[in-house]
Amino acid sequence: MMDQTLHAIRTRLAHEPDEERSVAAEELRRLARARLARLAAGCP
Repeated sequence: MMDQTLHAIRTRLAHEPDEERSVAAEELRRLARARLARLAAGCP
């Protein structure tokens, strides 16, 4: 698990600023969709 986390961090640090903004925006969209789906289903 720790190796995967470190790999993910290193990968993100290697991104160009524009690429990182795109990756971060997509992650935020994914999280928001999941939260909205939980709310719509009536789960806390």
